[in-house]
Amino acid sequence: MIALPPYLLLIPYALFLLGYLFFALANIVSLAKYGARNGVGLVASFIFIAGSALVIFATWQSLAGIDWTTGVPLAAVPLPAF
Repeated sequence: MIALPPYLLLIPYALFLLGYLFFALANIVSLAKYGARNGVGLVASFIFIAGSALVIFATWQSLAGIDWTTGVPLAAVPLPAF
């Protein structure tokens, strides 16, 4: 059976995460410059930063239990329904 290493399946997710990180940092800088001038801006900044931290923490926890030496059979990878 043909199998792929699991880290190859994470490459698209890593690319998505890099794009998300770029826009998250741009949004944090924008919120720091213009949004944190009142209570509502501070709450919005906190919610955005806490949500980003939650996504990163959930990813870290999800990937901690993966055995990176086991191959993933190609039959187990769902194909897109185009």
